[in-house]
Amino acid sequence: MLSEARGLLLRGWSLGAKARDDAGSVVAAWSERASSWSLLGALLASWHHYHEDLNEDVVGHSTDARALGDATEALGEATGTAGLDQWNDAPGRSLAEVVAAVDRALELLPRRALLPSSQRPREHAQAS
Repeated sequence: MLSEARGLLLRGWSLGAKARDDAGSVVAAWSERASSWSLLGALLASWHHYHEDLNEDVVGHSTDARALGDATEALGEATGTAGLDQWNDAPGRSLAEVVAAVDRALELLPRRALLPSSQRPREHAQAS
């Protein structure tokens, strides 16, 4: 999921919206018209790619939502914040920093999977 999100970000990076189309209009992250994504938008689009039969209201209730949660937690640890949208949109943020955060999260996921949830690092509650 994170690897696919990384690929989407390299195709197009969005600020101020989870996804945009070629005209710059805001669209759902999983829209076929999406051509650029924020960090969180790319993650949601990659998750939705494998769960097209579900709508966004069911994400939290899906048994497969754990993978999305694990990826989100790893990104939170990699960025130092649970506020991925705010982190993505911070003034001066670059695509290179966003891709580096995904790379760091990819490194963290295998280690996180081996730790009991009580021993997993918690991401910070504030955006940096």
